[in-house]
Amino acid sequence: MVVVGGLAVSVTLYILSKTGQLCEHIEPPMAPTTVETGTTLGKVERGAKQLTDEERARLAAVQRLRILDTPPEQAYDDIVMLAARICAAPVAFISFFDDERQWFKAQTGMDIESVRRDSSIGEYTIAASGPLVVPDTALDERFADKEFAALARSYAGFPLFDLDRVAVGVLGVVHREPTPFTAAHLEMVGALGRQVEQLFVLRSTLAARSADHDHAVERETRYRSVLHSLTHGVIVHDVDGSVTDCNLAAESIVGMTRSELLGQSPLDRRFDDEHEDGTPFNDEDRPVAITLKYGIDVRDVVVGIRRHSDDARRWLLVNSAPLWGATGRGGGAVVTFADITDLLTLNSQLQESLADLARAAQERAALLSAVSHDIRAPLAAIRMMTEILEDRADAITDSQRSELVSRVRAEARRTEGVLADLVTANRVGSGLEAPRRRRIDVEQLMYARAREFDGTSHSVRVESSRGDLTLWADGAQVERIIDNLLSNAVTHTPVGTKVQISAAEMSSTIEIAVDDDGPGVPDEMRVSVFSAYVRGERSADRPGTGLGLFLVQQFAQFHGGSARCEASERGGARFVVTLPRRPDSVGVGKEPRPPRHRDSFEL
Repeated sequence: MVVVGGLAVSVTLYILSKTGQLCEHIEPPMAPTTVETGTTLGKVERGAKQLTDEERARLAAVQRLRILDTPPEQAYDDIVMLAARICAAPVAFISFFDDERQWFKAQTGMDIESVRRDSSIGEYTIAASGPLVVPDTALDERFADKEFAALARSYAGFPLFDLDRVAVGVLGVVHREPTPFTAAHLEMVGALGRQVEQLFVLRSTLAARSADHDHAVERETRYRSVLHSLTHGVIVHDVDGSVTDCNLAAESIVGMTRSELLGQSPLDRRFDDEHEDGTPFNDEDRPVAITLKYGIDVRDVVVGIRRHSDDARRWLLVNSAPLWGATGRGGGAVVTFADITDLLTLNSQLQESLADLARAAQERAALLSAVSHDIRAPLAAIRMMTEILEDRADAITDSQRSELVSRVRAEARRTEGVLADLVTANRVGSGLEAPRRRRIDVEQLMYARAREFDGTSHSVRVESSRGDLTLWADGAQVERIIDNLLSNAVTHTPVGTKVQISAAEMSSTIEIAVDDDGPGVPDEMRVSVFSAYVRGERSADRPGTGLGLFLVQQFAQFHGGSARCEASERGGARFVVTLPRRPDSVGVGKEPRPPRHRDSFEL
């Protein structure tokens, strides 16, 4: 609502929100549509889901003008003032439309920013092909009970078109009393409307120029951003060879600031540039000099320079390409380069690494051969013994059958151990073998696993234990530690070797030790023996993957412990694994049980 002459007037000018009537047509310069009593002006249908192609084009045209919600401008204010004075009307305005509202760019006799579009007479004006004139809104029965009908009695509106003749706005004049609009009034206000349209042209021209300027600034900004984001150095030369531009990487690589580089000549001897073989560059064989002279690309030239900032020798991989002007003539050259000093330094290391890879490939091939043998041999034995059990079932005794079954079990366990080592090593390398802690009895584990390895070829016994041998640990991993230590001792010692396993409680740890009286482990291998796929020289003809002791050390470290190899008092090797009884992540809990003592027990 606004106040005009002390009275509240609805600025929405609901003059023709639903209907109206056609009246006379005033020809030049534009025929107005006049609404009389009793005649219906077609209803304007709107809605977000009912937009016609014409309406979409109108909204797009308004958007292109970029005029909605802009500050007041004197040119539009002057036209509104002239329109009101020409028609001796108290209210005049220039407005534009988006999909929901009629927004007032300029106005006199009222003070409002916008109104709902579906309750505005301007909705009907932009739908008309020419000026829309309503002589008296009170004579229409649908407006008789409206408050504004007695205040906004006469209306003349002129649609405003853009360059594509799409109606985007309205120049409107309103009387509070029934007042006829003469042909002269309509002609002069129509002329003012055409002046508004010329302002559109000027606005579009300025917007285009502003857009061109913005695009130029954007291109320059983008060019700078790209230039300085490059990790390779970039230096631009003009046709005479002088430096005209560079990026941050170039400053860093050559050790000079931008201001020091600009204007420099490519023939400057301060860089002390030289070829890869140490011979200095001549003036004419520098990459940029060749490009400037012949207009050709020069690729992948290794250049050694003396960096200006610290006098260090740096090696660059240089490329040079011509820049072409608008006429197609040479416009200079751009030189790009990367510091490859570290790459050259690493080249020898790479060669060493390739040699290491070759050795690793050989070791892996040996491992695959060993694994193939360790799986093929027990499978062949299992097949042979099962064929005997099947084909000669009636010819063998119960004791022979029991022995065959025991051997099948042993060969199956051997195959299962090889596969388990491979799978577990892979899980360890992937970080998937984290311990699941629970309370376990190490002594019980030792007795249980020792029985599995004791046999005719080796004697395995459990030495007397000292102290409380319970700890919080992953039972499966501790069992694998004991299995792998015993398997290592049985596999890599001669037949008849005695193997002893023992455990002892220390201050806050438990030590598990396996001793044998075999040939022992050489001093130089007592650390590497815990590496993956490492096998001793005497192990080439023995089964195994070289993963057993590697897993022992990994499982010990998972628990915060360690594994080591040393000489045994029995003359062979001694492997010791130290595990914390109660890690920091586990509470103190119950008091330890009293120490238990057992005599040596021969299995």
